[in-house]
Amino acid sequence: MNEIAFEEKRKHEREKMINFLRGYSLNRKLLVLDRYEKQFMKASGAEEMLISEVALARPRMYEVRNFIMSLDNSDEKLLLYYHYVRGESVEKCAELLGISRSSGFRLKNRAIDMAARVAIEKGII
Repeated sequence: MNEIAFEEKRKHEREKMINFLRGYSLNRKLLVLDRYEKQFMKASGAEEMLISEVALARPRMYEVRNFIMSLDNSDEKLLLYYHYVRGESVEKCAELLGISRSSGFRLKNRAIDMAARVAIEKGII
């Protein structure tokens, strides 16, 4: 495999991993919106579609969280957990880990690469 094809493949794998991890936040927001809708809005025709999505939200969140927790113990794992599950910024994660902001972003890149490799081995992405 030539260098360009390898980089393209790696970029695609990283994008898939980021999308998978962002699914936690998206589904958390979906659950919050569902609670808000039940509390303040009347039922509508779109409710049936939302109910099916809400039913899948918690298992999807569990899948992302379980994947992150299955990674080897490392700073990369902590960063992924705090950034994608707890919703902290990379800057805040870096502060929690006692590293600089720029080191936090480098750690995030390494964490995504590591997670993508593990996810490919496990057949997740």
